[in-house]
Amino acid sequence: MVKPIIGIVGRFNNETKSKSFVYDEYRLAIIKAGGIPILLLPIYENDMANISPFFPDNTKYQNITHHMVHLCDGILFPGGSSWYGFEQEIYRYAYQKDIPMLGICLGMQMIGCAPYFNNQNSDHTILVDSPCIHKTNSNYAHTISILGGKLKKIFKTDVISVNSRHISCLQANDSFFITAVSLDNVIEAIEIPNKTFIIGVQWHPESNYDTDEYSQLLFQEFISVCHKKTAN
Repeated sequence: MVKPIIGIVGRFNNETKSKSFVYDEYRLAIIKAGGIPILLLPIYENDMANISPFFPDNTKYQNITHHMVHLCDGILFPGGSSWYGFEQEIYRYAYQKDIPMLGICLGMQMIGCAPYFNNQNSDHTILVDSPCIHKTNSNYAHTISILGGKLKKIFKTDVISVNSRHISCLQANDSFFITAVSLDNVIEAIEIPNKTFIIGVQWHPESNYDTDEYSQLLFQEFISVCHKKTAN
């Protein structure tokens, strides 16, 4: 059986100003769920430290970015501190081609901010203002309510416990359905309508993959959908 190739978007290290990387938990979760991970790196001709984060890239890079997307059966947008025009272009093209995508933490927020990609600053998230704990290293920080969509079909339950490592959150807009919320109504999962699989989650299922059945179910369903696209 040919395994699907999953492109993981590399994150820029704001501390060293010199590294594009992916945390190993993402790579391992893709492998354990049955996929082949590859790293998608920026194709700028200058240092990432000199790139404006959100503004769309120069059009001369678009064809190269599209070629990268064609190598993949699915795309994973990981967590981090900021996203770049590079991955906005990946998302736009993958959306157009209906390539399955999974966004985690910041990756979910980027997907949810897609209507603002042509703005100078596409980050329309807000800081979390709640007594509920949303930033902790605990394996389980709080529960969330599953409201519907593909996530409800995958988990087959109304409530699950999740970890949480974020300080900002999405605001609702017309580009997505809200499929999970925390007790304080922070958006915890979204789904893009009329697409094969574009799901974003605010928590980090890759960190709990070995011990949490819902983390496994999410990654396994993502890989399964990507494999079906490969077969076609």
